[in-house]
Amino acid sequence: MTSLSVLPPAADPPSFRERTLARLTGHVRALIPVEAVTFLMVDEEHGAVEHCAGWFADEELRAALGTPGPCDGLDGGWRRLVDAALERDRPLFLPRLDAWEAASELVAAATDVLGPERSGQLWSRYAGASVIACPLRTGIGGALGLLVVASAASQRPLVRSDLSSVEVVADLAAMALERAALLEGEGRRARDELRLKRAGEAVSASLELEEVYRQVVEHAAEVTGAEKALLTRVNARAGELRAVASLDFSEGLAGQRLSLDSGGFGQVARTRRPLLQDGDTAGEPDLGFMRKEGVGSLMHVPIELGPRLYGVLTVAHDGPRRFAEADLDLLVRLARSSAAAIANALDFERERRIARALTLGFVPESLPEVPGYETGLLYAPALGEPTGGDVYGAWRLPSGEVAVLVGDVAGKGVENAALSAMVRFFVEARSWDSRSPARVLEQANAMLTGRLPSDSFVTALYGVLSPGSLRWASAGHLPPLHVSESGVRPLESRGLPLGVEVAPDFSESELELAPGDMLFAFTDGLIEARRDDETYGHDRLARLVGTLAPLVGPDELVRAVHEEVADWSGGLGDDAVALALRRRR
Repeated sequence: MTSLSVLPPAADPPSFRERTLARLTGHVRALIPVEAVTFLMVDEEHGAVEHCAGWFADEELRAALGTPGPCDGLDGGWRRLVDAALERDRPLFLPRLDAWEAASELVAAATDVLGPERSGQLWSRYAGASVIACPLRTGIGGALGLLVVASAASQRPLVRSDLSSVEVVADLAAMALERAALLEGEGRRARDELRLKRAGEAVSASLELEEVYRQVVEHAAEVTGAEKALLTRVNARAGELRAVASLDFSEGLAGQRLSLDSGGFGQVARTRRPLLQDGDTAGEPDLGFMRKEGVGSLMHVPIELGPRLYGVLTVAHDGPRRFAEADLDLLVRLARSSAAAIANALDFERERRIARALTLGFVPESLPEVPGYETGLLYAPALGEPTGGDVYGAWRLPSGEVAVLVGDVAGKGVENAALSAMVRFFVEARSWDSRSPARVLEQANAMLTGRLPSDSFVTALYGVLSPGSLRWASAGHLPPLHVSESGVRPLESRGLPLGVEVAPDFSESELELAPGDMLFAFTDGLIEARRDDETYGHDRLARLVGTLAPLVGPDELVRAVHEEVADWSGGLGDDAVALALRRRR
């Protein structure tokens, strides 16, 4: 299972609401001579009240009033003050704070923080403070919160005539906060869209399944602000989910199997409906899981594409009630795009397995031992393809000689892998009946005629290797390179590709190989590699082979050539085969 860990995100800049509240606090201070201004905001979705901005002439006044820090939840007297003002739907005027029915709760809050002696001293000083609490409401009457102003100065207490000024400021503040909420919502939506776009691009950038899983959990946490993420794949036949990738969950989850019959994971897999949970709403299995993993909030969403369910995507946060419906919607949208990426990666993996099965037994991964020769073979499918249509191989003939084959079926993918296996099989089958390379190609061409698709053809170089020579024939294939003491030269190549004509005429040649001589055969993936508008080319390849051949053996040579061409082009766009045979000295 893929397991990840990331650094904590940098602190976010102040929100629109926070900046607006800070400006409003300054405006209230300029308009009304008071010693305390505070905004108590209502979060109706979570049923919470928070102190989100404020100013106090001194910290003693803040402590006396028992006011918490910015954005802390409110209980006790301050919660009573908010409820009382909102229920009245008009300003609440308290000429003296100690005359208020909930004053004792303010004293208790200050005592908890400062201790009884210090809180008593402060309360005796500020008990006579005057307070006005004015509701903040939206244009349609929704509760935004409360504006509270206070004066502790005996020479300038708040009086009932100040109510109208506070109401005007509260109305303006409500409009400003509504506008800030709209701007913040638009900004959040724009940020969310950008994050989803980047996440979708990152998740879809690879066809390797493990990498796709890794990107899914990483971006699920980033998009939702979660601290942990988990991806579980469904196995409907076994009736279970299996953890395949996680971010900051315990290592014990690796490969863990979860039943579809219980818990939030199973519920989402069965119903395909998103689920938001915290410690208050989680069922027994989920509560046990949350305690074990040390989390307070969970979201589960299905990863599905049409009728297919791939699994469940889960994110978590250590704190309770940290996710809202908007976060759940973001996770659902990410899961949809992730499902397409997972489907593509699974299809790619399936193609790779099918192609491997088709070619197994026909296209070897390595060459057999060739008496008297050192050998090297490299096969590399095109970048991003599970396999390709290049044909290659070597096998011992009844005569004791060794047959060698390099070819190329036009195209890429699984279909061409099947065609390349068929070509290899036909050539090898005919090689047992004839020692003539030209005759073998003629018979293979006859067997392929009518079997190849109308838009397909096969180039092939087939030879018979004896202790001191090579007899060979070409069906439109690239001329191989002969490396000797006198240098590098391409061998003459004639003949049409297989599958083009019913009865082509293939010519046959023989090449004497002195001790130390090398034959380097290849497919067009090497010379047609591109960088901008330039191809690597036959001449550049011949120079590279000529430079490396005296320095390394055939096996090292084919790999070095491939690495050089791939580095030059930034990755091969076509399949590539390189076959090197050197006569031992």
